[in-house]
Amino acid sequence: MEEIVQRLKAYMELEGHSPSSMANALGMNRPTLVHILNGRNKPNLQLIQKLCAFDDDLDIRFILTGERSRKTAAVPKVVSPPQSIKAPPPTPTLSSAAKQKLLVLNPNGTWETYTKEA
Repeated sequence: MEEIVQRLKAYMELEGHSPSSMANALGMNRPTLVHILNGRNKPNLQLIQKLCAFDDDLDIRFILTGERSRKTAAVPKVVSPPQSIKAPPPTPTLSSAAKQKLLVLNPNGTWETYTKEA
């Protein structure tokens, strides 16, 4: 059990979690997590379930047994290169001689359109 706690502490340190932030992220009480980290309480199934749901990249098999899972060990993370974003084409601007339209909505649900020519 001490090994599990040590690997959990190493994960927290690697990810930059304090006991408070980790407890908040897992949705559990800080004192409960602190008691587990200090060795007063043993890690329980509830903690393991919350760890599994917490981070998809967390190798739960490594936390429990110290051995990497085959899935994680065999498949390296692929980092895709950043892709450039194309700017949208410019919108056409209205010329000074463009027509302006005014739409009037009537209370009965009908409307009227007025066109002003410059």
